[in-house]
Amino acid sequence: MKKKYLTKSLWLIIAALLVVSCSKEDGVMDSSSRSDKLEVSFNFFEKSISEIESRAGTADVAQAASPWITRADTDGKKNLSECKQITELEVALFPEDKDTMYLVTQFSTDKNFGQVKLYVPRGNYKMVAIAAATDNPSKDNKVSIKSKTEVVFPKNEVKDMFYTYQDIAVKDREKSQNYDCILKRGVTVLQLNCREEPCPDYMKSFKYTITGNCGNVFNPSTGHCLKQATLTKTYDISDDRFTAKRFSFTIYFFLGADDVSDITLTTQSTDTEDKVVKSLSFENVHMVKGKMTIYKGPFLSTHSAASFIIDSPTIPNSGFGTEFE
Repeated sequence: MKKKYLTKSLWLIIAALLVVSCSKEDGVMDSSSRSDKLEVSFNFFEKSISEIESRAGTADVAQAASPWITRADTDGKKNLSECKQITELEVALFPEDKDTMYLVTQFSTDKNFGQVKLYVPRGNYKMVAIAAATDNPSKDNKVSIKSKTEVVFPKNEVKDMFYTYQDIAVKDREKSQNYDCILKRGVTVLQLNCREEPCPDYMKSFKYTITGNCGNVFNPSTGHCLKQATLTKTYDISDDRFTAKRFSFTIYFFLGADDVSDITLTTQSTDTEDKVVKSLSFENVHMVKGKMTIYKGPFLSTHSAASFIIDSPTIPNSGFGTEFE
């Protein structure tokens, strides 16, 4: 009889442990349960996100041959659901002095996108919120908030993104638990614009490499890259849809500071016989967080005399420009 009671008690202990272990996965706590928790609501707005629309007659290889330009926003702050290029929202609350977090994921197809409710215990929290223009976001293809200091993009390919990092105090039930949160752009943007130069039919690929005080992993607590990294990507431009077309390459990444001027950019064009037909190198590229710098010139053509214009227009103007041959 005693053995029977011991066996029963053991199973009860195991069941209790299973309940506790299932309440969190990889440090993510359950924010949907209302038991012994307080409701806290967030409405996410932006004041700097500009709509992105198509530019006729061009193709942006970085966006699968879809061209983009940025139109200035003059309407003040907007609800996140109105910003059509934002496709996902990740919100994490980190309890004070703990390594766990309460996490909510929303996609732009969800109802009330940009309005988030969580049920958490009373206390002080750090909130990290990331709104991103991820291509076709899903459970397996989305931004991942790893901690208060680390945010990773799918395949480490950064897209346009906006964030907030702030203190949240969850108080008694009778207190207002509704927060309006303004998001700001966390990336810098470098566009390589081929201007009027059509893509030659003998071109196979285009490769860029970016080094310096920059990276592709975001640290919300600083608003900069978590660590420096070499950024590189090769585009296949041999497809017929690129031949004789003018296009640009738009590159999003994070800086190690708000204003950085030690970036080095190298590009390499390869023909259908895998021969490098053109290599270019640019030092001291000046980049600013939240702004775009454009390098315009013949990145693909092989004629000897070539002039380049460095411009810094929309998203918005960084104020730096130069022309060289």
